[in-house]
Amino acid sequence: MEKKPILVTLVVFFVATTVSIAYGIPDSPEALEKWLETQHPAKEKVTRLVFYVRDVISTPTPTNVAVARANSTIGSPTNFGLVAVIDDPVTVGPEPGSKIIGRAEGIIALASLEETSLHMTFTIVFTDGEYNSSTLSFVGRNAYLTKLRQISIVGGTGAFALARGVTFIDTVRSNSSGDAVFHYDSVLLHY
Repeated sequence: MEKKPILVTLVVFFVATTVSIAYGIPDSPEALEKWLETQHPAKEKVTRLVFYVRDVISTPTPTNVAVARANSTIGSPTNFGLVAVIDDPVTVGPEPGSKIIGRAEGIIALASLEETSLHMTFTIVFTDGEYNSSTLSFVGRNAYLTKLRQISIVGGTGAFALARGVTFIDTVRSNSSGDAVFHYDSVLLHY
């Protein structure tokens, strides 16, 4: 009986080690420290990023799609219980046709009974420009009807390895169909 746990442990260790080696993922605190020394400078940086996120609901190809709702959502003044996925373009400016530099991909849920408030979990994948192939991950509460909101930056990859910080969001414009453009002003620490 005791051989199974040992065998399972050995198999898990072998698979984890193989994956770590194959993909260059640090598999120990020492390996992580060495990876940081070789991949990123030792000094932490502060970066300010300003960009715009365009949320489109009203077209035949929306970038914000409801995927679930509770039975009680229809009668809720705050749409409590609605869950949606997003794949919004990230642009350098608020104007239609502004250059796309990435995508905001993730999940939003209307999560308040008392006000229109979103819980947001999403990642911006930069697809062009200085930060091409880097990502920033965001999590937080977005009290949608408030003028200026904040959500947390909780991670990143590439140029934003080990990122943390805060993003200020305000609505540039919105329409009755639910389409909107948001201004993101981010301050982050990263390596």
